[in-house]
Amino acid sequence: MNMLKRFIPQFVFLGIICIIAAFGYVKDDIIGVNAVPLNLKTVIIDAGHGGFDGGASAADGTVEKDINLQISQKICAMLRLNGYNVIMTRNEDTGTEDDESQAIARRKKSDLSNRLQIMKDNPDAVFVSIHLNKFTTSAANGAQVFYSKNYKESYTLANSVQKSIVSHIQPENTRVIKQGTDSTYLLKNAAVPAIIVECGFLSNKNELQKLKNDDYQTQMAFAITYGIIDYLK
Repeated sequence: MNMLKRFIPQFVFLGIICIIAAFGYVKDDIIGVNAVPLNLKTVIIDAGHGGFDGGASAADGTVEKDINLQISQKICAMLRLNGYNVIMTRNEDTGTEDDESQAIARRKKSDLSNRLQIMKDNPDAVFVSIHLNKFTTSAANGAQVFYSKNYKESYTLANSVQKSIVSHIQPENTRVIKQGTDSTYLLKNAAVPAIIVECGFLSNKNELQKLKNDDYQTQMAFAITYGIIDYLK
């Protein structure tokens, strides 16, 4: 109960931000503001894919990269309004590769390498990558967080974010956090505490409609933000 009371002011303030965002007042011009951070911790928000790399796609043509960016921008705005220093790996529909003229495989390698470099350049940060899932069966649903084995803090961060998502918007979600495999480049090579948040399944019709909805994106961003702040506190 004491811990709950400790976070009530933060929860209320984030709730106000969430309401503002839902009505369209948290826009790109606010997201782009480089306010003086009140907290020393830096959070790297990685909107997965982008530009040439659309990521997963839904049956209706919805591409992962767009929703990743929309949710990431909302998280960025909420963290900054709470006084945290935030670095976005991308803030528009672009990749981070060095040379757009190269073959796709080389561009992808360069893109991932540059996102990793942002971690290396900010050794005191935490890294949160936003993605969407897709599966062969349409029944799969629910958000799930994966963590890097490189830092034990990654487990704690992942657990905090997963618990916040379940508590705030997905009470029926029984998924548990998982350690990322070696096939996940950014988690395998993470230079700071790092997690990937799979916010839901594009292959699930009902969840897809939620993920495309601005209000639901705001709720998801709020839950992730609350989990990050809970961890940092």
